[in-house]
Amino acid sequence: MKQYAKTEALKQAEAAKQLLEITLASISDAVIVTNSQGRVTFLNAEAERLTGWSSQEASGQPLSTVFRIINEETRRPVDGPAEKVMREGTVVGLGNHSALLSKDGREIPISDSGAPIKDVDGTVRGVVLVFRDFTEQQKAMASQARLASIVECSDDAILSKDLNGTILTWNGAAERMFGYSSEEAVGKSITMLLPPDRMHEEGQILQRLGTGERIDHYETVRVARNGRSIDVSVTVSPLRDSEGHVIGASKIVRDITNRKRDEKALRRQA
Repeated sequence: MKQYAKTEALKQAEAAKQLLEITLASISDAVIVTNSQGRVTFLNAEAERLTGWSSQEASGQPLSTVFRIINEETRRPVDGPAEKVMREGTVVGLGNHSALLSKDGREIPISDSGAPIKDVDGTVRGVVLVFRDFTEQQKAMASQARLASIVECSDDAILSKDLNGTILTWNGAAERMFGYSSEEAVGKSITMLLPPDRMHEEGQILQRLGTGERIDHYETVRVARNGRSIDVSVTVSPLRDSEGHVIGASKIVRDITNRKRDEKALRRQA
């Protein structure tokens, strides 16, 4: 009877191990598992793709051989999380700017975390390392940073608002043109820039935005904080969420006061 119970327990343990391996093999993130000596026991398909090592080749290798990481900025090797996980028995993540050096010479920006594998009495028996290719996210972040820099350095006022007309963003040129700081403008209604006889324009603009229409080079008048009227050309584009719904608008506002003055002078001379 005891032998039967022992056999059943072994079968259950083996089934649980197989289920775990199937689970790790099927997830989209890369997974590396080590034993308590820090030697690789398992790689899933994504880990094989990123490291350039097959699971068979990597088996028994020190983790530092298979999972080589450097700091992208300093180019110096980065201590892997496995040693700290084993030492502290807690989940550990890599710092920013970490890159994986694959066996085939590729350099791949990654984000990762390591977690201890513990048995029932809490003893750490190994480490599971989960990481992912951060290349696309890094490109998106760089693109976003460049866009933010362009917006902030623009000579035109660039701002955004929601469908209620509440200001969401406000660049440096908007501060200079209208005299309101970003802290003063964000959260306020865009109507604070409209002279009394132009208040109807906001409703018309929002109505056109609701249909997804873009408004190009609309010439009108806006009012600065000090009460000065400014002739402007406004381009309004709809802002959409991930599902394509219009949730607001971005505006590019150009001061055309000098051009309007010159046009009036020419008309007087004609």
